[in-house]
Amino acid sequence: MAIKTAYFGFEVSDPQAWLRYGELIGFQPEETEEGLFFRVDEKARRLQFVEGPSDDIAWLGWEAESVDAFERLRRHLEATGVATQDGDGPSARLRGVEHFFHFVDPNGVRFEIAIGLRDGPPFSSAKVPGGFRTGELGLGHAAFNSTDHLADERFMREALKANLSDYIHQRMPDGSMMHAVFLHTNPRHHSVAFAEGLGAGSRLNHFELELNEMADVGRVYERLQAAGVTIALSLGQHSNDGVVSFYALTPSKFMMEIGCHGIRIDDEESWKPTTYDRISEWGHKFQLA
Repeated sequence: MAIKTAYFGFEVSDPQAWLRYGELIGFQPEETEEGLFFRVDEKARRLQFVEGPSDDIAWLGWEAESVDAFERLRRHLEATGVATQDGDGPSARLRGVEHFFHFVDPNGVRFEIAIGLRDGPPFSSAKVPGGFRTGELGLGHAAFNSTDHLADERFMREALKANLSDYIHQRMPDGSMMHAVFLHTNPRHHSVAFAEGLGAGSRLNHFELELNEMADVGRVYERLQAAGVTIALSLGQHSNDGVVSFYALTPSKFMMEIGCHGIRIDDEESWKPTTYDRISEWGHKFQLA
């Protein structure tokens, strides 16, 4: 039962700072009384921002592949003891979906399962002419700060039938250890990750969007630096998914990863999860004090 990331919802204290930030990257903005929204492809509201104090993720939306899959997943969740609740009409309209239900994971993160994502006009951005890599891979991935990555793995595998991609256990610059698990629900190497040892603060460590062309990654990298945006991790390549990317600090202080060239997991039977001892093959130098 494949599901894919459909939208990310955030509660942010400064929507106008996010508007400026998103326009630097090349998102297509929409401002309404409901909030601020960004398009990155043909879907109407992939990134959703409502004003509030938390500066954190407010919900993570997943798209079911059919009405039947939507209903089967709900029955499965309830059979495993996960309480679900229907989203109301105004909330569905805000998200640009026909219908959704929601539940809460062990970390208090609200997950939503949706169907009927509304289309917008064709996406075109002069700042990212090659566009974003979405489609059957979903929107991108979200990585959460965790206190028990193995418990998070169990929940995702039992509740959402996610598959294990791999682990990374790395010693950090201060001598502490980082333990992370990466899970996939479609051919994207991972749609969600959980990491212990990256600090406290927001529940969300970062969200990732992938571009189709490496030249666009470089152009976004240069634009953000020229605008004075803090680059938290420099350009580098991950050891597990092969993505060449950088991490930028957002107006809400969690990070956004922009990258290219991520591997796919198309053959579940032949995929062998690996444990890595480093996040990156090269680059990704920590640049935050």
